[in-house]
Amino acid sequence: MQIVLQAVLLFPWMNLGTWKCNVPWYLIKMLRSGKGLGYVKSSLKPLGALEGLDNQMVVQVLILFVAELILVLLIQLLGLVNLFFSLKNRHKLMPDVIALIAGCMISYLGADGAVFTDPVSQVYPFVMVMLLVINLIAAKALDSWEEQKEMQEAVKAKEKAYKEEKERRLGFHGKYPEGFYRMMWKNFKRSRKDFIVYESMNLLPASLIFAGVGMAQMLAPFNKEGNILTGHGITAILLEFLIVSLIASLMLMIANLLSYFRKRMRNYSIFTSMGMRKSTLYALLGAEIGAGIVSMLVGGGCIGGVILFILRRIFLSKSGMGEEPAKVTAFSYLIASLILIGISVIGLMIIRDFFLYRELRKIQLGDVEKEKMPEKRVPLWLAVGIILTLIALWQFGMRTKAEGIKIILLLFAGIYLVEKFGFALFLKLRKNKRTYYEKLMPYNTFYYRFKSTFRYVYVISIIPVLVLFVFGKGMISAKIAEKPETLFPYDFVCMATEEDETFWNQLKETYDIKLQEYPMVRVTNVDNSEKMDDIRKVIMPQGQHIGISESTYKKLCAAAGKKAENLNLSADGKDVYIIYQQAKSVKAHPLDYMNSRKNPYLHIGQPLQSYWYLDREKLYPKRTVTGETIDVLTGAFRQGSEENLVVFSDEYFENVQDDWKKYNWITGDPVQKEEAVEGVGIHHWPTRLVLLNVKNADYEAVEKDLQAFRKAHEVDEKFDQDVLSCYAKRTSIEQMKSERFMTTVVDIFIMGAFLLGSILVIYLKYESEMKDKKRRNEFLTCIGMRTKERIQVIRTETRIFFWVPVAVLLVTVPVLTAEMWKMRQYTGVDCGKYAKYLLILTGIYLVLQGIGVKVIEWHTIRKVEGKHERNLKGK
Repeated sequence: MQIVLQAVLLFPWMNLGTWKCNVPWYLIKMLRSGKGLGYVKSSLKPLGALEGLDNQMVVQVLILFVAELILVLLIQLLGLVNLFFSLKNRHKLMPDVIALIAGCMISYLGADGAVFTDPVSQVYPFVMVMLLVINLIAAKALDSWEEQKEMQEAVKAKEKAYKEEKERRLGFHGKYPEGFYRMMWKNFKRSRKDFIVYESMNLLPASLIFAGVGMAQMLAPFNKEGNILTGHGITAILLEFLIVSLIASLMLMIANLLSYFRKRMRNYSIFTSMGMRKSTLYALLGAEIGAGIVSMLVGGGCIGGVILFILRRIFLSKSGMGEEPAKVTAFSYLIASLILIGISVIGLMIIRDFFLYRELRKIQLGDVEKEKMPEKRVPLWLAVGIILTLIALWQFGMRTKAEGIKIILLLFAGIYLVEKFGFALFLKLRKNKRTYYEKLMPYNTFYYRFKSTFRYVYVISIIPVLVLFVFGKGMISAKIAEKPETLFPYDFVCMATEEDETFWNQLKETYDIKLQEYPMVRVTNVDNSEKMDDIRKVIMPQGQHIGISESTYKKLCAAAGKKAENLNLSADGKDVYIIYQQAKSVKAHPLDYMNSRKNPYLHIGQPLQSYWYLDREKLYPKRTVTGETIDVLTGAFRQGSEENLVVFSDEYFENVQDDWKKYNWITGDPVQKEEAVEGVGIHHWPTRLVLLNVKNADYEAVEKDLQAFRKAHEVDEKFDQDVLSCYAKRTSIEQMKSERFMTTVVDIFIMGAFLLGSILVIYLKYESEMKDKKRRNEFLTCIGMRTKERIQVIRTETRIFFWVPVAVLLVTVPVLTAEMWKMRQYTGVDCGKYAKYLLILTGIYLVLQGIGVKVIEWHTIRKVEGKHERNLKGK
């Protein structure tokens, strides 16, 4: 493989027009010339790759190209080193890893694709990376090939001998008698309580899925506007609900399946030892799982139907929605059923290996294996966890992160390390204390079952963060937000051109309207969503905003009865002032997700649809945000995701107002006079911001007439379905009310599901360990421990599931909430209202979680400390 790699690297893949060469030969010629980048520039000139680029862009391309050549040379040198070691049978894995990283960097830089046009030169880097991947995998496999081969042969020999002996002693090829099936049915009836618990646990995820899919159909009439990519609209809210529900459902169903299988396999393992065929075992398990899925679908459908009925009645009782919810048809129930079946299949696939090959063997041989605690570098990993947690808490306060879920996941990773290695360090230090043996039994579950116990504690400990902040903030902020009517000072807001003057004059002649008109430009940012994008391509969607001059900003403030700030913006357009037009219920975010909050990439004009990524900073110059605020001057029609106000200096605004005549509307390149044809080389983007107030009696008629205006500007709406040429106040108010109501309903659903799920997970854990707890209780009774002390052991174990989440809650939720207040620019009154609702929600969570843990504790004590005869019978 190393020889093949060297042959590929020496292949003359670089087609420079008049000659072909490989990397070493090209670099040798470049060094001999003594011209450096001058030689590279002259050699690439025949390819035409540098035409049309300014000096700065040319230098960037040349540097990236040379960097790729150096990386290829590095790969070749590493290959030669490993070839030498391979010939001596001392192959090193690290050079292969470094070579693969270098290959990936070559593909990411992409300079070869920008320089070469022939297929061989463009495909070469991809082929090289594939070979490096194969080389690394092969090297890794060969390192352990001999050892694995010997182990496999030994395992095969043992399996063959075992099968032959089993066939000789327990072989059975006939049909099972009728009594066998009666015995299986009686065994199942004896375990019916476990099956009922299994079914009851599955009803929660099933109800969530049925309710979520049904709501998507029921609330379709309310989704008049919105964009899933920017998280705006009813559909985006429901999609978030369904994603969370799917993940939570999968996790809960896996835990439920494992708990149920562990209990049932204690019975089935006896039958398999007595000679029952594996195919019969799988058939019986399949029948139980199938019955469970059917009953889950029926029960979940019924509960989901009741939930949807209640939601429908609530929607009908709400005034001002403007539409009626649609009826939920059988199609939604079919889709929900298919989703649940898919989740069940995925859950079974995930636990298949874990259960069938490991759990069954543990049950047959005796579940006595101790789970190892972390022992190596515990303080180091604890420090890493603390650092990750602090970084997450610090970064969440940045507007650039947009209150994103990625930071929350980083926080959860930090909490995971802190809890895991913090517990390990705590237990390790306790061994050196005098009270070690006195407190040994309460902490035995961590010493003996560290991994499994920790997993449950960790899952329970992050739930308060999800309930009280991640989903709680949406519901609380919607509750304290301004009334929608106060966020729209004008009935209609239109983005027009000078050519629409006749239309406005006719409208004024027909209706008694109040019309204000201000100059504007379209301002576009590079990236307008949190999703991951390939920065080497044109990113969609791009955010579109309203660019105005400082004078217009002052006039808009005066019209709204507000005091304008003294901006003193630079005349070259590098300085901007941003006004995010959004409500207090909307999360804080940057104007441009591509660059920092203080230096967004902003283009004068509508979104460009075709440009080279290395030209991006030239087409979308980097601006400096000298100030920003959350306020409403024209209307919160896009809730801060679009149509924010970007203020420039008067001098710069005058220079760029007619840029639509000078640049190609597709590529952003300057146009020649003969190319400046409307709809071909250029497009007249909006240059007039028109604000209308009309009488209530004329509202619908004016709205209807404005449809003709929108039709005339339909090209402006093709860039993004969320950005319109004309916005209507009533439509936006209805949409906002629907979104807020939907956010509240969805968040309450999710918070309730997580809270109930946390209690169910604890219950599943204790039910699956009940037999072990009874055995331990018998042992403690035999050695003379008093009842009070035995009960205290159970209480100490159980209360961990309450106090650890409380500790995580007290550390994280206040910090995250305070950072959110600061980013959203909440006033003291806003913070007080939010804190009141948060305290109420926290109290509800603590009370319900405390009651749930206490009930599980009481239930465990009752079953463990019951009559000795009952415990021996397993009741």
